[in-house]
Amino acid sequence: MTNAPGNNMVDVLDHCRVSPSLDLSVTKTLPLTFFDIFWLNWPSLSRVYFYEIPCSTTEFTQTIVPHLKKSLASTLEHYYRFCGNLLIPTTLSDNTIPAIRYLDGDSVSLVIAEFSGVASEGLTNLSGNDARDVEELLALVPELPRGSTDTSEDGTVMVSPVLALQVTLFRDHGFSVGIRNSHVVADGKSMYNFIRTWTSISAKQLIGEDDFKNLDSLPFYDRSVIKDPNGMGSIFLRESLRMAEEYQKDFAHAGDKKKMVQATFVMNRAQIHGLKNLVSGQVPHVSTFVAVCAYVWTCMAKARAALGQETNVEAEVVENFVFAMDARARLDPPIASNYFGNAVLGCWTSLKTIQLVGEEGFGNAVKKIRTVLDEQINNEEGVLKGMDTVFDRIEARKGQMSFGVAGSPKFDYYSADFGWGKPKKYKVISEKFALAGSRDSEGDLELGFCFSKDEMDAFTTIFTQGLLN
Repeated sequence: MTNAPGNNMVDVLDHCRVSPSLDLSVTKTLPLTFFDIFWLNWPSLSRVYFYEIPCSTTEFTQTIVPHLKKSLASTLEHYYRFCGNLLIPTTLSDNTIPAIRYLDGDSVSLVIAEFSGVASEGLTNLSGNDARDVEELLALVPELPRGSTDTSEDGTVMVSPVLALQVTLFRDHGFSVGIRNSHVVADGKSMYNFIRTWTSISAKQLIGEDDFKNLDSLPFYDRSVIKDPNGMGSIFLRESLRMAEEYQKDFAHAGDKKKMVQATFVMNRAQIHGLKNLVSGQVPHVSTFVAVCAYVWTCMAKARAALGQETNVEAEVVENFVFAMDARARLDPPIASNYFGNAVLGCWTSLKTIQLVGEEGFGNAVKKIRTVLDEQINNEEGVLKGMDTVFDRIEARKGQMSFGVAGSPKFDYYSADFGWGKPKKYKVISEKFALAGSRDSEGDLELGFCFSKDEMDAFTTIFTQGLLN
């Protein structure tokens, strides 16, 4: 039994590899599309599910873990791309096409661990809504194994794993499932479908069923459905390689999770309805997503202004809000909802700090987000119009304040039942702001935040007081 690298909160019981349960005996390469290549420089994503299921160490290691391994192996028969590696050329002169390559025998890293403190306190604390150090939550999520450089006749490529998993026991109280993945391989919808498939297969295997072929979450891999007449894949690869070092510095500076805290806020239906009513006379039919994101954007701007963080209300400081739109149903022609990979469009909208922190701030934010959505959806030239200039827009916003959202209230994260009950808690810990539906009350939302402690304190006060007024 050893401590996990970098922390003393969990002891590693086992570190194994899980391959598809059937021998695929194939080498398969799945080329990346421009949707995928866009995320080449993005940090890996991490999330954790908590399950409150009393089990001893013996039951965990001899019953639960073997079952999770078996169901994971069955899932990887369909999601075998997660066993493979990214192949990314290091220079434009290389002939390698960016791709995910699966070789016979490839596998996914799975860490089996046990919480080393008081299990009941650990599960209650780490799955709770109150602020706790992000570093503690990261102890429940594995690192992606390091990639390596490979040289062949086609050039030099980085070969990188794309998925790692960790199951952590809280003795006699439950366990957590931590997931880390490369965004290049899968967007939120694809990861959601993977978890749905794994949990569905697990639940079926617990009762002796073995027919998984009709699950609606099984992946669709056909890349020919993504059209790229403007050569955006080549443009994005060139820009990604050019900006790689700069991206890494920016993310390293902004993403020091060890100095951050995570907290979850619940917004009930009445509060959400109240926000919509505030602007009903100005913007009809405001969606829950728009209302909640606009409110969070204004609260974050007010918190930064209160802390004096680079945002001077008197100056012409621009703040950007970033969100993703699932393009699957909006492409021409539409593609399958179970398409595996990335198929999201990045949407940006901007306001000056003074436009966000005043009395009209919430209304201004609602109008801006709604306008961007309407323009994206209703563009006569299609939702991809202007996407070939996305890196130019990123450059133009360099140095400006940016804030974004991950997740979606449309995804039922709490349906992820391995057969022993739905999760006690679901948390995203790689993003500053993540949205999820409530576990226990339909129509309520859970909002997860990762901020510095000072930011969290200021944000919490402004967020809660705003809903009371």
